[in-house]
Amino acid sequence: SRVTLNFGEPPNGEQKILTDTSTMTTRVASSGIEVKNTGRVVFVGFAIDRKDVSTQEVISLNVEDKPIQKFIYGDYTALPGKKYEYTVRRMTKAKSSYVSSSRFVAYGSPIAVIISTEDPSRGKHGVYFNRGAAGSKAYTELFGEYRKHHLVKKFGFSQWKSTINPRSIPDPEKSNEALAWLSRGLEEALLQFISQASGKEYRLLAAVYEFTHKESIQALASAVERGVSVKIVRHCKGSYHTRVKRDDIVKDESGNIVKDWIPDDTTEAAKKAIDAVGFQSLKYARVWQHDTFIERKHSAGIMHNKFIILVRNGKPVEVWTGSTNLTDGGFYGQSNVGHIVRDDDVATDYLEYWERLARDIPGRKRSSKIENDNEHGPMDELNERQQSNLEGHITSPSINVIFSPRKTTDMLQWYADQMGYAKSSVHYTAAFGVAQPLAEILNQVQCKGTPKPGLGLRRSPRIARRYKGKEAGGNLLRYVLLDNKPSEHSSEKRHHSKDGYIDYYDFKDVRENRIAFGAILPMVGDDDTNGESLTGLDTFVDYIHTKYMIVDALTEQPMVITGSANFSAASTDKNDENSLVIQGDTSVADIYFTEFMRLFDHFYSRDKYNELVANKASRKGPAWGEVVADESWLRPYFDSSSQLYRERLLLR
Repeated sequence: SRVTLNFGEPPNGEQKILTDTSTMTTRVASSGIEVKNTGRVVFVGFAIDRKDVSTQEVISLNVEDKPIQKFIYGDYTALPGKKYEYTVRRMTKAKSSYVSSSRFVAYGSPIAVIISTEDPSRGKHGVYFNRGAAGSKAYTELFGEYRKHHLVKKFGFSQWKSTINPRSIPDPEKSNEALAWLSRGLEEALLQFISQASGKEYRLLAAVYEFTHKESIQALASAVERGVSVKIVRHCKGSYHTRVKRDDIVKDESGNIVKDWIPDDTTEAAKKAIDAVGFQSLKYARVWQHDTFIERKHSAGIMHNKFIILVRNGKPVEVWTGSTNLTDGGFYGQSNVGHIVRDDDVATDYLEYWERLARDIPGRKRSSKIENDNEHGPMDELNERQQSNLEGHITSPSINVIFSPRKTTDMLQWYADQMGYAKSSVHYTAAFGVAQPLAEILNQVQCKGTPKPGLGLRRSPRIARRYKGKEAGGNLLRYVLLDNKPSEHSSEKRHHSKDGYIDYYDFKDVRENRIAFGAILPMVGDDDTNGESLTGLDTFVDYIHTKYMIVDALTEQPMVITGSANFSAASTDKNDENSLVIQGDTSVADIYFTEFMRLFDHFYSRDKYNELVANKASRKGPAWGEVVADESWLRPYFDSSSQLYRERLLLR
């Protein structure tokens, strides 16, 4: 919610209510709080209460009655389609004359704001994020009794890892409770999307990469039993291996070496999940096995799409897309988004692309050995013919759909350009590192409101010293959320092998960049009662799997880029991918912004805590996140050289 609460005493001393009647977001409410004059009382933070307008239930959002010491606050327990009244008061230290067991008390006149959350089941866009934060105190407190410890190998190293796998909880009721808590409406939204199709007038046309989530697979199988025409293009890759029998290479009658095609792990896992589905009717079992799946073998890279088109009476009407693979890890582990677009034109664009995938047209070049549409060209040409590369500034409001592969990586450069055009903010998630065009932008500083190229901090220490200080102009903030902290050793190797290479270690100290990466609070020693645990459902990406960027989220002309495609070269010119470029839709931007900040705050706090623990010997002052009982917490918010100063200005 883009609501700023400005404190000042009303003339009559009564409560002041600000009402915002527009819907803002689905499950998160974010407000900016501004204090003009703290007065003579020591101001130690805010007290915030939330009232459900329909039930009149009131809860305090202050943990253990401690003041909230930040100027942008997010309520991450809000529900979709609800109306809430938030009441904000200032807090000070309790005096002995106060009858209270708390160290802090609220004072002064309150300010209230009424906020309505989005109902994602209505309107053109329905956006659903899962919890994406299994590694949290809340998950551990709810289900920590089911924690297990494992010795696992990741990136070639063995390490002990604790997990709370919701599928492994022996109590069915608690298992379902854990799954629902982690899904946070994402799984339920997909199942509801599929269930809309009932009868022969409907078709469901899907393109999937990983495909093992039994609830989604069963929902699609049930649609087949309802008479729905279900067609699923699935990733199908592998490699040929020499056949060996009793340690001897097998040859055919002509003396040629016999080779067998072996599917990759993703292809094999999907086939097993497909075969595991049972049907009461042999008729539908045959339809499922022989008339539902289309193997995508000739993509230039991987078939990385995750979308489903709903077709009614021959007309495409809705599409489900986003970053969510149909796996347990996709719904209950790493952070993911499902995005429904209820728009005939957008759904028609997806149908045209799906039909090309279903014909298994080669990704980047013609081949005389493969039956394909040689007359009109390979996928990269056809995709660009359907939607040419975007250039410069685009029409607002608008939705552009970008399909990959493409002939060049020009669209990746265009995305980087949009980041460079940002006037106030960028919010960007990167699951697999930062591609060079975007890294170059992140390595720039904003001078007098305009980003200047070539001002990377590592490249020029002299410029770095100049522009890290107050001479740098503008209040731009670029938030970056990474899956994990990049390896310093790998960074050094790449810098030595690639001229001009830029990565996290170059741009991490740029004043405009505020960076967090996935992390959990570790256990201390062998004490099982502390620390946080993941689900163990993800084998590669543990935390951040989303692929979206928001440019100038809190302006009247925000841009949201979201879909299956990572912001990478491979996702642009090799893989089968899809992305939505949504310009000028403040409602969509609000949802993505608040969800981004929910996870950013979660991981940033853990990053800082773990950093302080690692440097405990040199630590001075209060621990990270510890409440201070004076006004020192205010200083960075009013110091124009700090990032928190810029953050405070975002919602003003």
